[in-house]
Amino acid sequence: MEHVTTLVVDEQPLIRYALRTLIESAGECQEIAEAGSGAEALAKCRRVHPDLVITELTLTGERVGIGICRFAKRALRGTAVLVLTADSSPSAVAAALNAGADSFVHKSAGDRVVGEAIRRTRAGERTWLVGAETAPQPAPPPPPPDSPPMTSREEEVLALVLCRRSNDEIADQLHLARQTVKNYVSCVLRKLGFTSRRDLFRSLDLRPSPSAAGPPRRPG
Repeated sequence: MEHVTTLVVDEQPLIRYALRTLIESAGECQEIAEAGSGAEALAKCRRVHPDLVITELTLTGERVGIGICRFAKRALRGTAVLVLTADSSPSAVAAALNAGADSFVHKSAGDRVVGEAIRRTRAGERTWLVGAETAPQPAPPPPPPDSPPMTSREEEVLALVLCRRSNDEIADQLHLARQTVKNYVSCVLRKLGFTSRRDLFRSLDLRPSPSAAGPPRRPG
């Protein structure tokens, strides 16, 4: 049997225990490591070189999981990352995409759905569940291999696109020219491997939601 190592990162011991139990019940993982902080997660990534990292985005009030994801995808060979988080806001989704996450699952998902997402992610398939869906949805394709990461401004624009803001609305909020926003949107979609906003929304299975308010508007 292939030796498989999984690193579970969450600041709540109960969540780590639940994930360990779920993974062990599948009988496919031979080693499970745990980390409760960003520093501990990075140290264990270096030491055990996990095949799969399952991480919360927010640890101790900050999105430390983004750095963990980025490190795992850039510094470790062949490591897959599944983001399992309570934060499915547009800015969180944008940050996870930009960090190179393979899969994204909201913590409202049931154990069967989470278990299936873990299995698929380990198998090299991508799962993107940004809400309380009952089954894994078609995932976004991996970005082009030579695609550079998004800049902070591009990530900000992506978060607003995920809020379904128009180019005019984004231009107004960020105090940019409409053509500049259009260029940013085109660049973001190209880096993510999409040809249009519609493809992006369909791939992420995003639906308009009153809670998807997005980043706060800057004072004019």
